[in-house]
Amino acid sequence: MALEFRPYAPQDVPAMMRMWNVVVEAGDAFPQIEPLNETTADAFFAEQAQTVVACVGDEVFGLYILHPNNVGRCAHVANASYVVSKASRGLGLGRALVEDSLAQARRLGFRGLQFNAVVESNEVALHLYDSLGFTRVGKIPHGFINGAGQLEDMYIYYWDLIDGPAPAPEASEEAPDEPCDEAAQPAPENRRKGEKKSKKKDKGKGKKKQKSQKKNSTGKKSAKKGAKKK
Repeated sequence: MALEFRPYAPQDVPAMMRMWNVVVEAGDAFPQIEPLNETTADAFFAEQAQTVVACVGDEVFGLYILHPNNVGRCAHVANASYVVSKASRGLGLGRALVEDSLAQARRLGFRGLQFNAVVESNEVALHLYDSLGFTRVGKIPHGFINGAGQLEDMYIYYWDLIDGPAPAPEASEEAPDEPCDEAAQPAPENRRKGEKKSKKKDKGKGKKKQKSQKKNSTGKKSAKKGAKKK
């Protein structure tokens, strides 16, 4: 069976709650301190503008919640949170969840998607949002207290849902850090070597031209002398 993204159903809540609480209790990504319980979980997921699960059949492997980032005059910008089960991490599900949330946010009429607190030590999230093309708006020094009680910096990210580009495709394993349109270009050192070689070739060509020009001029002079003798 294929992976499916759909609105959550009541029977999904126990699995969703367990996955959510793993992240909360780790204390290194979410701002929440108190884990959800059977009573609060139902209300929490129901009050979102959109709660979506990633599942195969009845088994839930990930989820995201989508809601206004603020109220009133700022309610047209969305905020989202994502959870991937431990068994599914490293398989690209996080990227798929973010891409689906962008489509859903646009469908719901939001004009932007903003992340308020991406913790500096959460390198996976930072890499994901950067690689997708989110704008890193700013940095808040010591804006997050992790589970060990340590202060960490956090970042704000933004995506323009009206005029922004489509999410960038995932980089291939062969050239993860190189854009496709530059993959065929030589490395800087090779370029310099190539430039030196081309300069040497040009110098060689110039010397050959000078020699041929001298020969031609010598030939012309001898021809003139011969004409005078005649």
